[in-house]
Amino acid sequence: MKSYYASQNPRGFANECIVHKFAGRAARDQWVDEHESDGDCNSAACGARACTAVQARAIVGYRGNELTESYNGMVAHYEI
Repeated sequence: MKSYYASQNPRGFANECIVHKFAGRAARDQWVDEHESDGDCNSAACGARACTAVQARAIVGYRGNELTESYNGMVAHYEI
């Protein structure tokens, strides 16, 4: 089953990025449209945006470096 992904920095911090996983492109695109302006927009990168599976794996797998811990995670959105 193919999945579609979006990423968002909910509080505008570079070390906190949440990946959202969707079963369909339409659901992902609707969610991105509804959340593109969410978060602390002191950061230009805070809003939701579509991303590829490769980008999603890289975001979730990144745990920071010696100076900054990362708080990345994934949320699955599935219709019942």
